[in-house]
Amino acid sequence: MSANLKLEDSAGNIYNFPPDFWIENDSWSTNKNIVNKFYAPGGRNIADGFLQSRTITISGQIRADSQGEYETKYRTFIQAVLKGGKLTISNDTVSRYIEVKLPDGSNGQELGQRYKEISIDFVSEDTFWKDASENLSINVVAGDDSFTIDTTGTDFVISPEIEIEADQGVDLPSVKIINKNDGSATFTYIDPLFVQGDIVNINSETGDIKRNGGSTADKFTGVFVRLQPGSNIIEYEGGAATIIFKYRRLYL
Repeated sequence: MSANLKLEDSAGNIYNFPPDFWIENDSWSTNKNIVNKFYAPGGRNIADGFLQSRTITISGQIRADSQGEYETKYRTFIQAVLKGGKLTISNDTVSRYIEVKLPDGSNGQELGQRYKEISIDFVSEDTFWKDASENLSINVVAGDDSFTIDTTGTDFVISPEIEIEADQGVDLPSVKIINKNDGSATFTYIDPLFVQGDIVNINSETGDIKRNGGSTADKFTGVFVRLQPGSNIIEYEGGAATIIFKYRRLYL
């Protein structure tokens, strides 16, 4: 796969790989443990079948016109890959990233301290590539209402971040959100202190529940709402508010 590759560490520092680096391996697998059937042909998987962490291999060349330039380029490369972070691939069609860490390196012969072929194996614990840009579904509701979020293109179920803003002139002591396309998965947030001007943030991926930045997990009941691939009909019960779903599509 040929494209522009860059690596962003936890401090926001960005390393742009030389243009001749590419993704050589991007395999994925499911968790399986096949045991033979007794007195019957075939076998049966007794593992959960979920996607496992994956290994991503990038390969290319470090080259320079002088030994001094080569040394600078190689040291910068090594320091960047050791940190890991967000590995982003961008081309004319897509821009996606995946979290990588724990690199293993394989070096070719160094020629004249000006050229070296190198391959790096990264581990991605999360296993999914994600949209580089966050998607926003902003919905202003006058009260009990429903709206649709279309996640066409995602390969897997998404755990969104949901922001409920009391910005429509009323308090919101009780709100409920239901996804009719995910088995009517529902949560209720009951909080008499959720008043005009407040913002409640419910992060379905991390499990964090906050009002104005402070934890209010005790006000939450039900399950974290997910977004299925395709169309999701979201029902809202409560007062006038702005409901924002923030999400990134997932790709294998």
